[in-house]
Amino acid sequence: MFGVSKQVCKFALMLAGAAVIAPVSAAPDCSTMTMPVYQSVNPQSQANLLTPTSSEIDSAAQSYGFTDKRGVAFLAASGPANGLVTLWRMYHPTTHDFFWTTNQQSAIAAGYQLDGGGFFASPDNAADCNVPVYRFIRNGMHRYAVTPADQSMLKADGWISEGVMFWARANPKFSIAVMPDTQMEIGVDGGGKDDKRFGNRTQFLVDGHYSLNLQYVLHSGNVVNWGERDTPQYDMASEAIKRLEQVKLPYLLSVGNHDTRAVCAGGSACPGEKTWETVRQYPNFNGYFKGRFSNGSLAGQFASGDLANVYSTFEAGGLKWLVVSLELWPRADALTWADQIIKSMPTRNVIIVTHSFLNSSGAIRADNGGYGISSPQQIYNTVIKNNPNVRFVFSGHEGDAARRVVSAGGNNAVAYLQAFHSTTTNPVRIVEIDTSADTATSYICAPYTNQCWNQYWSQDVSMKYVR
Repeated sequence: MFGVSKQVCKFALMLAGAAVIAPVSAAPDCSTMTMPVYQSVNPQSQANLLTPTSSEIDSAAQSYGFTDKRGVAFLAASGPANGLVTLWRMYHPTTHDFFWTTNQQSAIAAGYQLDGGGFFASPDNAADCNVPVYRFIRNGMHRYAVTPADQSMLKADGWISEGVMFWARANPKFSIAVMPDTQMEIGVDGGGKDDKRFGNRTQFLVDGHYSLNLQYVLHSGNVVNWGERDTPQYDMASEAIKRLEQVKLPYLLSVGNHDTRAVCAGGSACPGEKTWETVRQYPNFNGYFKGRFSNGSLAGQFASGDLANVYSTFEAGGLKWLVVSLELWPRADALTWADQIIKSMPTRNVIIVTHSFLNSSGAIRADNGGYGISSPQQIYNTVIKNNPNVRFVFSGHEGDAARRVVSAGGNNAVAYLQAFHSTTTNPVRIVEIDTSADTATSYICAPYTNQCWNQYWSQDVSMKYVR
């Protein structure tokens, strides 16, 4: 339909040779599923395209309106192998719907034509063929979804799930984004009430959702400056965060000292108050984001109605992940709670976010910030040091950015600081994770000024992700 390449045409001819198809009764040979399958959507017709040829994604966008490019959806096999089945690509000339099926004759009887660009996948869930690909239908059109976020978005738009159609391998490469202290972006500094930087950053993440294969967004605290005393600051932050919710991107926001009633107008600690008590008071933070964290799918929290200590789970890169957000300078029982949650999920790779952990020089802070209960060093000793599945720790609070490798139960965990407190731009840290190569690559750029900080680029190897 798209004037496919010779490679795709050759592939279609191979698919047509039924004699080369391996018997389905054999155990699936998932090791052969190394070919990226790209996904794109036509926003007007809602047609869905899956193709192993990246050049077809580009031609479909330029000539046929498939402008919503969603990157690599999964990995499949380019040729027959034990236990794999052929996914024929079919096209309906009237509805312009694409359809992938193991039974081309039934599709032809329904008015579809055989089209190039198929692939081989598993009919069953096997050890390494563990990514279910769901098919949805609405008004005679079909869509395919892998991630829970994509599935939820289709269901919310009225698409009906037809269940799992086949099993593939996960794209091992994905990213998470970490927003630093945004306290200067919510109407009190920089651009004032017309400041666009916070919303510009979240829109950048939305726009790059699929090209980055962005699976989770974190905020390391100080979402506002003194929003517990000036609620319009939370209005601005809330509107910026809604952009993530519109595309079902899961996220967590940590509580910083400026997000609590310990900070008064002007951004300083309130004089004459018991700040060790008021630092635990953040009714606006809880009120504005109740039921919204991780797009309403939090797995649990330390105290009912309190968003300072929460956890969420997700799957990406073919592995399982646990995100734990800890309160600032935590109480001992909150640390015990976090330790128990992590120990109860030993097969998940753990990401911890808390407002204060590294200092501006990259060392673990040893004090309580003047009005906390414990110190970041106690976070390390209680929650990180003896848990071998902890992989990342994110914090803000001071300085610009830093990085430190720490020991977690004998394995390496990487701690990142990002704060900046910029009045002119809007940095965001991107961490690209490759579970097949066991690497983590991080960089910091600002979409508002198209600026990057090369000195903060890093790559960590031998991450030993939990499998």
